Amino acid sequence: MTSARDFLSRQTRESDENLRVEATDDGVIIELLQPPDRLEFRHSYVETAFFKRAQQSRQALLKACNNRQRSIHSILDLTGGWGMDSFILAQHGQRVTMIEYDRLVYSISSHSLECARSIRRSATAAGRIETIHANALQFLQNLDKKDPFDCIYLDPMFPAHHSSAKPAKEMQILQYLTSNENIEDCFDLALLKAGNRVVVKRPAKAPTLTDLSPDLVIREKTIRFDVYLTQGC
Repeated sequence: MTSARDFLSRQTRESDENLRVEATDDGVIIELLQPPDRLEFRHSYVETAFFKRAQQSRQALLKACNNRQRSIHSILDLTGGWGMDSFILAQHGQRVTMIEYDRLVYSISSHSLECARSIRRSATAAGRIETIHANALQFLQNLDKKDPFDCIYLDPMFPAHHSSAKPAKEMQILQYLTSNENIEDCFDLALLKAGNRVVVKRPAKAPTLTDLSPDLVIREKTIRFDVYLTQGC
Protein backbone atom coordinates (compact mmCIF):
# COMPACT_ATOMS: atom_id res chain seq x y z
CA MET A 1 0.00 0.00 0.00
CA THR A 2 1.33 3.43 -0.93
CA SER A 3 2.51 5.42 2.11
CA ALA A 4 1.43 9.01 2.62
CA ARG A 5 4.99 10.23 2.04
CA ASP A 6 5.30 8.27 -1.21
CA PHE A 7 2.02 9.70 -2.43
CA LEU A 8 3.09 13.25 -1.58
CA SER A 9 6.49 12.80 -3.20
CA ARG A 10 4.93 11.68 -6.49
CA GLN A 11 2.35 14.37 -6.93
CA THR A 12 0.88 17.50 -5.56
CA ARG A 13 -2.38 17.44 -7.42
CA GLU A 14 -2.82 16.47 -11.05
CA SER A 15 -3.13 19.42 -13.42
CA ASP A 16 -2.86 21.96 -10.59
CA GLU A 17 0.09 24.23 -11.17
CA ASN A 18 -0.99 26.50 -8.31
CA LEU A 19 -0.22 23.96 -5.62
CA ARG A 20 3.08 22.72 -4.21
CA VAL A 21 3.41 20.11 -1.46
CA GLU A 22 6.66 18.99 0.16
CA ALA A 23 6.90 16.26 2.78
CA THR A 24 9.46 16.92 5.53
CA ASP A 25 10.65 15.00 8.60
CA ASP A 26 8.15 16.69 10.89
CA GLY A 27 5.21 17.48 8.61
CA VAL A 28 4.30 18.94 5.23
CA ILE A 29 4.84 22.31 3.57
CA ILE A 30 1.86 23.38 1.46
CA GLU A 31 2.13 26.34 -0.90
CA LEU A 32 -0.79 27.75 -2.86
CA LEU A 33 -0.11 30.24 -5.64
CA GLN A 34 -3.32 32.10 -6.36
CA PRO A 35 -2.65 35.55 -7.81
CA PRO A 36 -2.42 38.04 -6.26
CA ASP A 37 -1.79 35.97 -3.12
CA ARG A 38 0.84 33.40 -2.21
CA LEU A 39 -0.11 31.26 0.74
CA GLU A 40 2.27 28.93 2.56
CA PHE A 41 1.30 26.71 5.48
CA ARG A 42 3.50 24.30 7.39
CA HIS A 43 1.36 21.38 8.55
CA SER A 44 2.84 19.79 11.64
CA TYR A 45 1.52 18.38 14.92
CA VAL A 46 4.87 18.98 16.61
CA GLU A 47 5.39 22.63 15.66
CA THR A 48 6.08 24.43 18.95
CA ALA A 49 3.19 26.93 19.03
CA PHE A 50 0.57 24.35 18.07
CA PHE A 51 1.91 21.69 20.41
CA LYS A 52 1.78 24.12 23.35
CA ARG A 53 -1.82 24.99 22.44
CA ALA A 54 -2.72 21.32 22.21
CA GLN A 55 -1.60 20.84 25.82
CA GLN A 56 -3.91 23.53 27.22
CA SER A 57 -6.64 21.82 29.24
CA ARG A 58 -9.30 24.56 29.44
CA GLN A 59 -10.21 24.74 25.75
CA ALA A 60 -13.87 24.90 24.75
CA LEU A 61 -13.29 21.99 22.34
CA LEU A 62 -12.38 19.72 25.24
CA LYS A 63 -15.39 20.80 27.27
CA ALA A 64 -17.75 20.23 24.34
CA CYS A 65 -16.41 16.76 23.58
CA ASN A 66 -16.59 15.47 27.13
CA ASN A 67 -18.96 15.40 30.10
CA ARG A 68 -18.81 15.73 33.88
CA GLN A 69 -18.46 11.97 34.28
CA ARG A 70 -15.45 11.93 31.92
CA SER A 71 -17.09 8.96 30.21
CA ILE A 72 -16.55 10.05 26.61
CA HIS A 73 -13.55 8.11 25.35
CA SER A 74 -14.08 7.55 21.61
CA ILE A 75 -14.62 10.34 19.10
CA LEU A 76 -15.42 10.20 15.39
CA ASP A 77 -14.18 13.30 13.58
CA LEU A 78 -16.23 13.28 10.38
CA THR A 79 -14.55 16.34 8.86
CA GLY A 80 -10.92 15.55 9.53
CA GLY A 81 -9.28 18.21 7.37
CA TRP A 82 -5.89 19.17 8.82
CA GLY A 83 -6.67 17.13 11.96
CA MET A 84 -5.67 19.81 14.47
CA ASP A 85 -8.78 19.39 16.62
CA SER A 86 -8.39 15.62 16.47
CA PHE A 87 -4.84 15.90 17.76
CA ILE A 88 -5.90 18.20 20.62
CA LEU A 89 -8.57 15.70 21.68
CA ALA A 90 -6.08 12.83 21.48
CA GLN A 91 -3.55 14.82 23.48
CA HIS A 92 -6.05 14.78 26.34
CA GLY A 93 -6.63 11.06 26.30
CA GLN A 94 -9.44 10.42 23.85
CA ARG A 95 -9.29 7.93 20.99
CA VAL A 96 -10.08 9.64 17.71
CA THR A 97 -11.04 8.21 14.32
CA MET A 98 -10.54 10.89 11.69
CA ILE A 99 -12.36 10.71 8.34
CA GLU A 100 -11.14 12.65 5.30
CA TYR A 101 -12.37 12.16 1.74
CA ASP A 102 -9.88 14.29 -0.19
CA ARG A 103 -6.87 12.09 -0.95
CA LEU A 104 -4.32 14.88 -0.79
CA VAL A 105 -5.57 16.33 2.52
CA TYR A 106 -5.78 12.81 3.95
CA SER A 107 -2.19 12.08 2.88
CA ILE A 108 -0.91 15.34 4.36
CA SER A 109 -2.52 14.61 7.74
CA SER A 110 -1.42 10.98 7.64
CA HIS A 111 2.20 11.90 6.95
CA SER A 112 2.24 14.49 9.74
CA LEU A 113 0.84 11.86 12.10
CA GLU A 114 3.55 9.40 11.08
CA CYS A 115 6.10 12.08 11.93
CA ALA A 116 4.43 12.80 15.28
CA ARG A 117 4.43 9.09 16.18
CA SER A 118 8.21 9.01 15.72
CA ILE A 119 8.81 11.88 18.17
CA ARG A 120 8.71 11.08 21.87
CA ARG A 121 6.70 14.05 23.14
CA SER A 122 3.90 13.57 20.58
CA ALA A 123 3.95 9.79 20.09
CA THR A 124 1.28 8.94 22.67
CA ALA A 125 -1.29 11.42 21.34
CA ALA A 126 -0.57 10.55 17.71
CA GLY A 127 -0.95 6.88 18.55
CA ARG A 128 -4.54 7.49 19.68
CA ILE A 129 -5.58 8.73 16.21
CA GLU A 130 -6.68 6.55 13.31
CA THR A 131 -7.03 8.21 9.90
CA ILE A 132 -9.44 6.79 7.32
CA HIS A 133 -9.73 7.87 3.68
CA ALA A 134 -13.49 7.67 3.15
CA ASN A 135 -16.66 9.54 2.34
CA ALA A 136 -18.07 10.68 5.71
CA LEU A 137 -21.71 10.01 4.87
CA GLN A 138 -20.99 6.52 3.54
CA PHE A 139 -18.86 5.76 6.59
CA LEU A 140 -21.73 6.78 8.87
CA GLN A 141 -24.23 4.74 6.90
CA ASN A 142 -22.09 1.64 7.41
CA LEU A 143 -21.40 2.33 11.08
CA ASP A 144 -22.78 -0.31 13.45
CA LYS A 145 -24.90 1.39 16.11
CA LYS A 146 -24.27 -1.55 18.46
CA ASP A 147 -20.72 -0.26 18.99
CA PRO A 148 -21.11 3.53 18.74
CA PHE A 149 -18.60 6.30 19.10
CA ASP A 150 -19.30 8.25 22.27
CA CYS A 151 -19.05 11.56 20.40
CA ILE A 152 -19.31 12.49 16.73
CA TYR A 153 -17.62 15.77 15.82
CA LEU A 154 -18.24 17.98 12.78
CA ASP A 155 -16.22 21.03 11.84
CA PRO A 156 -17.76 22.22 8.56
CA MET A 157 -15.81 25.00 6.91
CA PHE A 158 -17.11 28.33 8.08
CA PRO A 159 -19.58 30.14 5.82
CA ALA A 160 -18.58 33.27 3.92
CA HIS A 161 -18.50 36.34 6.15
CA HIS A 162 -19.58 39.84 5.24
CA SER A 163 -16.32 41.18 6.62
CA SER A 164 -13.44 41.80 4.22
CA ALA A 165 -11.09 39.93 6.55
CA LYS A 166 -9.87 36.64 5.13
CA PRO A 167 -9.66 33.42 7.15
CA ALA A 168 -6.27 32.10 8.24
CA LYS A 169 -4.08 30.91 5.39
CA GLU A 170 -4.35 27.25 6.38
CA MET A 171 -8.14 27.52 6.14
CA GLN A 172 -7.96 29.29 2.78
CA ILE A 173 -5.87 26.40 1.46
CA LEU A 174 -8.27 23.83 2.91
CA GLN A 175 -11.23 25.63 1.32
CA TYR A 176 -9.37 25.52 -2.02
CA LEU A 177 -8.96 21.75 -1.73
CA THR A 178 -12.24 20.58 -0.19
CA SER A 179 -15.93 21.35 0.26
CA ASN A 180 -18.75 20.74 2.75
CA GLU A 181 -20.58 18.08 0.77
CA ASN A 182 -23.53 16.34 2.47
CA ILE A 183 -22.79 18.05 5.78
CA GLU A 184 -26.47 18.37 6.78
CA ASP A 185 -27.10 14.70 5.93
CA CYS A 186 -24.04 13.75 7.99
CA PHE A 187 -25.38 15.74 10.93
CA ASP A 188 -28.81 14.11 10.79
CA LEU A 189 -27.32 10.63 10.64
CA ALA A 190 -24.77 11.42 13.35
CA LEU A 191 -27.64 12.16 15.75
CA LEU A 192 -28.84 8.59 15.24
CA LYS A 193 -25.41 7.00 15.53
CA ALA A 194 -23.59 8.83 18.35
CA GLY A 195 -23.59 7.15 21.74
CA ASN A 196 -23.60 10.35 23.80
CA ARG A 197 -23.41 13.54 21.75
CA VAL A 198 -22.82 15.30 18.45
CA VAL A 199 -20.64 18.41 18.51
CA VAL A 200 -20.64 21.02 15.73
CA LYS A 201 -18.04 23.80 15.52
CA ARG A 202 -19.41 27.15 14.35
CA PRO A 203 -18.34 30.80 14.12
CA ALA A 204 -19.46 32.62 17.28
CA LYS A 205 -22.29 34.55 15.60
CA ALA A 206 -23.26 32.09 12.87
CA PRO A 207 -26.66 30.37 12.78
CA THR A 208 -26.89 26.74 13.83
CA LEU A 209 -26.09 24.15 11.18
CA THR A 210 -29.77 23.17 10.98
CA ASP A 211 -33.01 24.36 12.58
CA LEU A 212 -32.44 22.04 15.53
CA SER A 213 -31.42 23.90 18.69
CA PRO A 214 -28.40 22.55 20.59
CA ASP A 215 -28.72 21.24 24.15
CA LEU A 216 -25.50 22.99 25.19
CA VAL A 217 -23.36 25.76 23.73
CA ILE A 218 -19.70 26.14 24.70
CA ARG A 219 -18.27 29.49 23.62
CA GLU A 220 -14.91 31.06 22.90
CA LYS A 221 -14.27 34.55 21.58
CA THR A 222 -14.63 33.83 17.86
CA ILE A 223 -16.05 30.30 17.77
CA ARG A 224 -18.57 28.16 19.60
CA PHE A 225 -19.41 24.48 19.90
CA ASP A 226 -23.04 23.43 19.59
CA VAL A 227 -23.62 20.22 21.56
CA TYR A 228 -26.53 17.90 20.77
CA LEU A 229 -27.15 15.16 23.31
CA THR A 230 -28.30 11.80 21.99
CA GLN A 231 -30.24 8.86 23.37
CA GLY A 232 -27.10 7.32 24.75
CA CYS A 233 -26.77 10.04 27.40
